[in-house]
Amino acid sequence: MTLVPAEPAPAPKAARAVARTWRVDPTTVVLVLAAAHVLLKLALMPIALRTPLQGDETAYHAAAEALADAVRALLGGDEVATSQLQAAVIYRGWFMPGMALLLTPLYLVAPDPGLEAGRLYVGALTLVVFLLGVAAVSRLAGRKYAAALLVFPGLVPLWVLFSYTSWGDLAAGLLLIPLVAVLLRAWRRLDRGEAVRLRDGILVGLLLVSTLYLRSSVLPLVVAVLLLSALTVAFRTRGVRLAQSLAACAVAAATFALLLFPWSYSMSNAFGKAVVTTTTVPISTAYAFGDRDALCLGPCPPGNPWYAMTDFASAEAERTGQNELDVQQQMADHALRDVTLRSYATDVLDNFSRYTLDPTGYEPLFRVKREGEALGLSSPGTVSETIVWTTRVLYFTVLGLAALGLLLVRRVSRVPQVVGLLAGLLGGALMSQPFVHVCSPRYWPVFAPLMALAAAGLAVRATPAASSRWLRILQIAVAVGWVAVFVGLGVVAG
Repeated sequence: MTLVPAEPAPAPKAARAVARTWRVDPTTVVLVLAAAHVLLKLALMPIALRTPLQGDETAYHAAAEALADAVRALLGGDEVATSQLQAAVIYRGWFMPGMALLLTPLYLVAPDPGLEAGRLYVGALTLVVFLLGVAAVSRLAGRKYAAALLVFPGLVPLWVLFSYTSWGDLAAGLLLIPLVAVLLRAWRRLDRGEAVRLRDGILVGLLLVSTLYLRSSVLPLVVAVLLLSALTVAFRTRGVRLAQSLAACAVAAATFALLLFPWSYSMSNAFGKAVVTTTTVPISTAYAFGDRDALCLGPCPPGNPWYAMTDFASAEAERTGQNELDVQQQMADHALRDVTLRSYATDVLDNFSRYTLDPTGYEPLFRVKREGEALGLSSPGTVSETIVWTTRVLYFTVLGLAALGLLLVRRVSRVPQVVGLLAGLLGGALMSQPFVHVCSPRYWPVFAPLMALAAAGLAVRATPAASSRWLRILQIAVAVGWVAVFVGLGVVAG
């Protein structure tokens, strides 16, 4: 007699129904989070629409209006007021023209669009770019990464308010999402033994120059991406594929350089000296790390220090016959003459604190209201307090997870490894700003998407068999670099 093991009894229909009920479809999660982002954007829209233009925003809108006037003059066969255009767009050499170019179509359609139209226009643009970027990341990296981006920064109230503003920081950060997606697509082709396509090279160049046009501080990131691309191609391909892939890298660099050239040429021509992006580095470095009582070769006149420094440099250049930018460099050298390694490290850490640890520092600007010709600040209420604590909880939670994701190098499959490596390297490039430029709580939207991508790697299941040893070594090297920089700053500052 043969004993046949009894087959397990089928699960009751009710149990199977419960199991099906509790199974979560990742696509549904992504769609629900996307809808939540849109709803939050609509809910916060009234706050954004009543917030007056402030700071750099006024310069961007003035430049956009001048550009639109120039386009209308060209189309109408009239003479373009080049001096007016230069005064509005180049101004003092402080601002990149990316946001002004984005706003120009609005001013072409409506020469005097008004505050609400400007806020709605920027809000719609950022919504479209964000959702398209999330869709690209979902397709190439997986829905966990898309969900992470939709939660952070997509559900962060202050980030959503920033998405209606005309500062270029958030828009530049948004373009990093499709940039990571395109770089990941190119890497996947290399991993399959294929060559990188020229169109991917063109797209990388377009995204890099667009990001730089929005935020000049991303220049180290541009250099990092181009170098990383060339090195990856050199190590991963051979023969014909190597030549084709290097050609794609060259096309990326050429696209970037050709599109940046008109701006760099205009700036250099306006100031009589080679300028790649903006003229702010000398005076900003002096203000961030030097003696603020010696910024103008001595104390500056009362008022806004940035205007005071550039006005002094302009007057001194006219008096001595020197180039204005040379005078600014002399002013910086004078203000920095007593800087020590310890004082510099201390100031860099202070910069980092404002850059990364004060995400709600700009919240009061969304409580500014216009009272006649002046601007007033309303008292914080329940809504503003909710915005602040929700932003802080989400921000510092993801910041901790992102740090853990960068430092905890796990044996995951190659695609998450590449995403983690890109988040670490590109994030590190963006962290160069505190070393050379004064920072403020307005800038964190630039690197917010990279925080989400680094944190999302913790949710990926470990698969040692599909992991790449050399990618893991690179991730460890990046993690060591992050630790070494902060430990080194702490030791020197202490």
